[in-house]
Amino acid sequence: MSRKLNLQQDAVLKSLNDPVRRRLFEFISQSTQPVGRDAASKAAGISRTLAAYHLDRLATAGLLAVTFARPEGKNGPGAGRTAKLYTPAQAEVSVSLPARNYRLLGSLLAHAASVDTSGVVLQALHQAARGEGQMLGQGSGGLVPLLDELGYEPEVDEHGEISMGNCPFHLVAQHQTELVCSMNYELVSGAVEGCQMDCSRVELSPRPGRCCVVVHPQ
Repeated sequence: MSRKLNLQQDAVLKSLNDPVRRRLFEFISQSTQPVGRDAASKAAGISRTLAAYHLDRLATAGLLAVTFARPEGKNGPGAGRTAKLYTPAQAEVSVSLPARNYRLLGSLLAHAASVDTSGVVLQALHQAARGEGQMLGQGSGGLVPLLDELGYEPEVDEHGEISMGNCPFHLVAQHQTELVCSMNYELVSGAVEGCQMDCSRVELSPRPGRCCVVVHPQ
């Protein structure tokens, strides 16, 4: 049976199959600031020219967004050309063969839960999320590695507080924010319990550009 890819899927597959582009993409995804070509080439261990080529291919595939800015501290005449900077693209890109539409399924289920005035569906969702978190926590090598595997991109500060750099359910959360945030809370709380971290406290603390859940040390 013939399997057809659209042009965007084809570009994504080719980009992520290349080990150099994968290293560049991972480096930029983990950076808290826009990345220039010099920093990217150093991180990947390749020349600046080659890095520029691969970065632009990643941008064309929709995996990176491009901005322009002058070097820090340089303004006015003689400051030089603006630098090309790269950040992770805000839009999600996914590829599956054959095509699957789990995003639509998630949106439909979230909508069904949100319009259920009895609260039964929402309660069942919370119970399922907490139970799944507990099960995953019991079989994990620790809370932070588990949260990273789930796509939360956890960050631990000097006080031991864990914040989440990413919401794995971002697209659904844009339309069903309260429902997804409450589900995140239950899932992470269950993971904390499963990892037997009784000294930790989970809180809903929405912040711009981050997931709504924070894990505090007691």
